[in-house]
Amino acid sequence: MNTIIHGVALQLGDRVNTDIHCSSKYMPGKNNAFVAAHAFERLEPGFATKASEYRQAGQAIVLVAGADFGINSSREQAAQILREMGVAVVVAPSFARAFYRNALNNGLALITAQTQTIQSGQALDVDLAAGTITPQGGTAWQGLGLSGVLLQIVSAGGLLPFLSQNKGWPTPST
Repeated sequence: MNTIIHGVALQLGDRVNTDIHCSSKYMPGKNNAFVAAHAFERLEPGFATKASEYRQAGQAIVLVAGADFGINSSREQAAQILREMGVAVVVAPSFARAFYRNALNNGLALITAQTQTIQSGQALDVDLAAGTITPQGGTAWQGLGLSGVLLQIVSAGGLLPFLSQNKGWPTPST
């Protein structure tokens, strides 16, 4: 499994509330594709358009956020919308607990790391296993990587596909 994501940064600030940025609660009757096309517009106008442009150009999106990303949400839809947008990994100093679990359960990688020096549009390499973030032509800095089983869950596309592939939870080898 390749654990390196080569992508481009799209940046958001601190305490981004997923109930506001990508909830169909505010767009009744709309599907995930529609919601993804309007995600973050209240926080960062043009964000979804920029993400779509990167995705159409074949570039992975590294969503770079501030502290407490995903607060106030227990919806799995928040992670599903990000994946629909082409977000390959979210890098933030901290995540809301429910969002963290929902993201991994839905196959969205998260790296906990400082993000103050990252600029939108910057090319980044993110090593999911090692937890390193390396700007193009720059020096890597350390975050928290994902464990082996979390990498397997993300690689499988989420917890349910992982369990299906393994016919349940794998038995630890001794």
